[in-house]
Amino acid sequence: MLDFLLALLGSVDGADTALAKSMKRSKTLTIMVIVGMLLFGAFILFLVHMAGKQG
Repeated sequence: MLDFLLALLGSVDGADTALAKSMKRSKTLTIMVIVGMLLFGAFILFLVHMAGKQG
């Protein structure tokens, strides 16, 4: 799963970004990034839902 997440963050053909390198070393950072992405996605869905009620 970590490899999939790193691919989403731009880790292509071994050209790891600084975030990807840090995430490989830190479980806490990895969990924080996953939770942040989930919360951001939920917020976007909430905004879409609220925009749909407008009209």
